[in-house]
Amino acid sequence: MDKNTFCKRVAIGIAIITAIIFLIIGLCFGSIIEGSLFGEIAKWALMWVVVTGILEGFAYFLAPLVWNMTHK
Repeated sequence: MDKNTFCKRVAIGIAIITAIIFLIIGLCFGSIIEGSLFGEIAKWALMWVVVTGILEGFAYFLAPLVWNMTHK
């Protein structure tokens, strides 16, 4: 596995893990606060996109560093 493949797998893994975590939190603790169900789902989806974007930003810098530390 090369560096680019490793970084892509880390990014996909982070997106999947955050989606699962948001799904579990939404199902267990979510309540309809918005006026409609569509608004509530859109709010959760937007929160997921923002949190995933922040974590992907960290992965953009950390994944190549981890690759270099483990494969030298």
